[in-house]
Amino acid sequence: MTSAPHTLFGRYIQLAGSANRSRPADLIRYAHDLVRDLTIEILRDGGGLVLFAGKEPVQEIGVTGSPALIFDWTILETVGSVASQGKLAWPHTRPPIVVVTSEKATSEISEHHRALWERLLRSGLIRVEYIQSGARSGALLRERQAQFGNVLICVGGGAGVEHLADLYQARHRPVIPLDLPLGASRDDGIGGSERMNRQARANPTPFLRLRPEVAEAGAALLVAASTGNGSVALGQVVSSLMQLLTAIDRPNAFYVRLLNDNVNEFPAVERYFREVVDPAVQKIGYRRLEMGTDATEHGFVNIEIFERLHFSELAIVDVTGLRPNCFIELGYALGCGIPVIAIAKEETTLPFDQSAIPCHFWIPGSDPKTDIQELLDFMEKNIGRPPLVAA
Repeated sequence: MTSAPHTLFGRYIQLAGSANRSRPADLIRYAHDLVRDLTIEILRDGGGLVLFAGKEPVQEIGVTGSPALIFDWTILETVGSVASQGKLAWPHTRPPIVVVTSEKATSEISEHHRALWERLLRSGLIRVEYIQSGARSGALLRERQAQFGNVLICVGGGAGVEHLADLYQARHRPVIPLDLPLGASRDDGIGGSERMNRQARANPTPFLRLRPEVAEAGAALLVAASTGNGSVALGQVVSSLMQLLTAIDRPNAFYVRLLNDNVNEFPAVERYFREVVDPAVQKIGYRRLEMGTDATEHGFVNIEIFERLHFSELAIVDVTGLRPNCFIELGYALGCGIPVIAIAKEETTLPFDQSAIPCHFWIPGSDPKTDIQELLDFMEKNIGRPPLVAA
C-alpha cells in the first residue's frame, strides 16, 4: 500500500441522484456537466467511486441528445476517459470503482453503453458487487452501496437518495447534498437533495463530519458550493465542493488491543502499536481511536468502546494475550461489517474460529521500517474483503 499525496487518499465517494422529466433540459445538462467535472477532480485527487449500472432513463425517449435522468453512465464514461489518459491517482491495488448492481439491471444495459461496460470490466478498474440472485430491490442496492462509500454527494433525487442519506448518517459518514432543483426521476420523496441542502445549511453537524480545526465552517463551505439554480460557473462549484471534501475529517481506525500494563505481553504490544501501527494508520489516511490513550466522550468506558467501534471505518484487532474483551470486540466488528485487520505477536495460538481469518503475525524487536511496510502490505491485501454477511 503506497501513501498518496492527495486529499481524498483512497476514499470511496458516492455520487447519487436523479432528475425529473419536467425540469428544463438545460438544468439537467448542467447537472451532468457538474457531475462529470467533479468526477474528474475526485479521481485525480486519489478518490474512488461507488456507482450503479443498469438501464439509463432519458428525459424524452427517442429524442437524440435528450439528457439522461440519472448520472451513473456519465460518471462511468468519465472514468473511462480519465483512465485512458493515465491520470488515476488511486493509491491502492484494489479497484477504484465499486459498481453495485443486480443481474436484472446489467441485462438492461443499453447497446449504447455495452462496449464501455465491457471495456471497463476488462480494465481491472471496477469491482462489481451483485445483490442476491433474482433481486432488483433499490433498497438492497443502496444498503450494499453504503457499505463501501465513505462520503455521499447527493444531486437531486427523491426517496432513493433520502434513503441513502439515512444509511450514511446512521454510519456517521458525511453527506453533501447539492442545491440543484432537479426533482426526482420517479417523482417521489420529500424534496431529496434540495431539501437536505437547506437542512444542512441550518444544521451542518448531522451531515458533515469535518476536521476539528474547521468544524465551525460547515455551513459556510456548503453555501460556497451553491449552484445558484444552475447559474454559477461549473469551475467555481467544483472547486468549492473539492474544498468541502478536503475539510472532511479522516476516517477512524479503532484499535482493539491489550491495554492492561500488568500483563507480560503489554510492553511488546505497546511498542508495536506506537512504532508500527500508528505510522501505518497515518500513512493510509486514517485517524487513530484508542481507548485509554485518546480523548473520550462518555463517562462509562464500555459504552464508549462499542459506540466508537460501531461507527469506525476500520478496526485493527491485535489478539496478543488472548484477552476475552478483544475477542468480543473482534466479533462485534465482524458482525457490523467493519473492515477488520487482525494481527498478533508471533507464536500466538489463535482460537479455532479466528484462525480462518487472515492474521498478520509480528515479531517483537524487529526493524520498525520493515514492520510498517509489512503491515501496510497485509492491510492492502485484506482491507477490501467483503463482510462476513452481505445484503
